[in-house]
Amino acid sequence: MSLQASLVIPVLRQRDAWLEQAIRSALAQTIPCEVLVVVEGETPASNRQIIERIADENRTNGATLRPLFHDRPRGFPQALNLGMRSATTERIGILLSDDWLDPNCVAECLAHDSDIVSAGLRVFLADGVTPLEGCNRPLRMSRFLSLPTLEKKAAYLSHFFLFQKRALEQVGYVDETIGDYPGIDDHHLIWTLLEHHATVAIVEKNLYNYRDHDGDRLTLADAEQAVRNLEKILHKHGMQEPEFSQVVAGHRRWYGRPIHEVLREK
Repeated sequence: MSLQASLVIPVLRQRDAWLEQAIRSALAQTIPCEVLVVVEGETPASNRQIIERIADENRTNGATLRPLFHDRPRGFPQALNLGMRSATTERIGILLSDDWLDPNCVAECLAHDSDIVSAGLRVFLADGVTPLEGCNRPLRMSRFLSLPTLEKKAAYLSHFFLFQKRALEQVGYVDETIGDYPGIDDHHLIWTLLEHHATVAIVEKNLYNYRDHDGDRLTLADAEQAVRNLEKILHKHGMQEPEFSQVVAGHRRWYGRPIHEVLREK
């Protein structure tokens, strides 16, 4: 059975059970996927053992797991680019190592031939069972088309993303000059693709499962550095005042804190 898509999972440090759930959800897709797990030099032995153990298993659905060892200077965009450039299929998706996919996620997205296919997400607390109320919104194509700017369109779309490899090649994959966070993969990359006239399709279902938690996650990194990196993104796209300050203010409150904490405050 031929591989239909590639899923890139970058790993720095992750709770073993969460990493295993992420990888297994990628391998258990209803269509066979190539799963590329990008391992950093700092990735702990327990994470590596999980990856090696799962890689050695026999799978009847034709899916494959291939570890990639990242020997360049560490960074989230660098790890994503290694995985994307190593993909052997023409469709590439991203899965973060503390999240997981519904079994039909990739198949539903593959039904569309657009440069960017986006499906909605559900948000759960750290236990992976308790939904975070007020966060679970399916995307709507009618809403996307009504948004007035490319920035707003890019911000509206969410994980899960399935890309055409040729579209990623056209823009040079993920920008490695901004930093690890914020929105390198799900805002800046999407905005750049839209500027290059990428086509978009939306699967109006929540197929990506996001785990909101304390601890290691890019969204919980230095909040002020995140603001500075966002400003780099806005400058790169030529955004002017007053929209520039409005966008920064709208994003700032989400940086450095888990979603449930921000929602409780609101």
